[in-house]
Amino acid sequence: CQGEALNFRLVMITFTFMVNAAYASGMPSEVKDLKNAFENIPGISSADVGKHHYSKEDIAELNAIYFAGEYADLPISMYRRSGGNLNNEILINVAFTIQKDATGLKALEYLSWWVRDLSRSGDNVQIRTIALPPIVGEKVQLGSTLSFWFEAYIVTEKEDMRLVLKEISDLTKSLNTSLELYKSAFDK
Repeated sequence: CQGEALNFRLVMITFTFMVNAAYASGMPSEVKDLKNAFENIPGISSADVGKHHYSKEDIAELNAIYFAGEYADLPISMYRRSGGNLNNEILINVAFTIQKDATGLKALEYLSWWVRDLSRSGDNVQIRTIALPPIVGEKVQLGSTLSFWFEAYIVTEKEDMRLVLKEISDLTKSLNTSLELYKSAFDK
C-alpha cells in the first residue's frame, strides 16, 4: 500500500496546477496569464500549465516503474541525472500544441528562439517534444500526438509560492513583450 500511497501523492503533485477551461477560475492570475500568453501566439492550438516537484524518493519510485503512464512525459533524463528536483526547485511547464501548418511551425520556431534567448540570459528553461508510440494495437497514432513542453526550473530561497508566482509573472511579461515586438514576423 505504500507504493499506492506514493503513486497517489505523485498524481496529486502532478495535477496540482493543471490549468484548463474547467479549472481556470480557481488558478492564480499569474498562472492564467502565462496560459493566455502562450495561447495568444499565432499558431498555438492549446496550452495548459502544470507544476511539478519530485524528490529523490519520488524519482526512485518512478524509475522502478519505468516512468509509466502520465509520468512518461516528465523530463526523465533531467530527473535521472539530478535525482529529482533540486532543493527549493519547482518545475513549471506549459504543455502546448501547434497548428499543423506554416503558422504552427512559426509559433514553434518563435518559442524556440524565446527559450534560447532566456537560457542565454541565465534562466533555466527548455522546450521538449512529446509524442506517443507510432502504433498502439491497430490504431496508428503517428502524426496525431505531437505536443511540446516549455519548462522553467524555478529555484527560490525558501518554499514560497509568492516567489514562484513572481517568476511566472516575469516569464509572462517577457513572452508578451517579445510577442509585441515581433508579432509582425508572423504576417510575412
